[in-house]
Amino acid sequence: MSTERMPKILIVGAGGIGGLAFDLIVPALEKIQQKCSITIMDGDTVEDSNLGHQRFVKSDVGAFKTETLVKKFESLRNVSCVADTDNLRTKEQLQEFDYIIIGVDRPHPRRLVHATNVPWIDLRSTGDGHVYFTNDSDPKLVSMMTPDHEPASCQIEGAIDAGNIQFGYVNAAAAAATWLIGQLRNQPSLRERMSSIMFGELKFPEVKA
Repeated sequence: MSTERMPKILIVGAGGIGGLAFDLIVPALEKIQQKCSITIMDGDTVEDSNLGHQRFVKSDVGAFKTETLVKKFESLRNVSCVADTDNLRTKEQLQEFDYIIIGVDRPHPRRLVHATNVPWIDLRSTGDGHVYFTNDSDPKLVSMMTPDHEPASCQIEGAIDAGNIQFGYVNAAAAAATWLIGQLRNQPSLRERMSSIMFGELKFPEVKA
């Protein structure tokens, strides 16, 4: 990456993973004086069900998630934050970015990111577990682990109502921040990982030839 060009970073998803990743990354890059632009993309608005495990409070309900997150960082000197209130639907929406972080619950936008030619990390979480893949992962593994499925929250169904909020998404967001800082500093890249807070490192299924 040329030092003369300001990196353009995209975070797709402003829920548990993406919202926390944004909150970790922006102040970190501002502190180290990394000039860059960070766009966070999500068409969702804040709902009462998001409170407790996402970066929102009661007064945010009804507002766009991305606009709410960006408001906290409007007067920074080095990092320019942009709220995009569209969902990711087409490859054209990805064309201007140098690094992509995606933390959504749908396979279609994940596959759009996987098909790009820029560094990316795809983060997922269920309960106390998290998994991520990067552009350095085996494409066959990424494809196998990205089947068609219905949208799914990072919270196990019924967990919040039972008072059992799960925090696997926190590890996923931390991985996103670690990956991006490493990319910007030309450090060895993360590849893929699957783990549980309770059970530790987990093995991926074998990729069939």
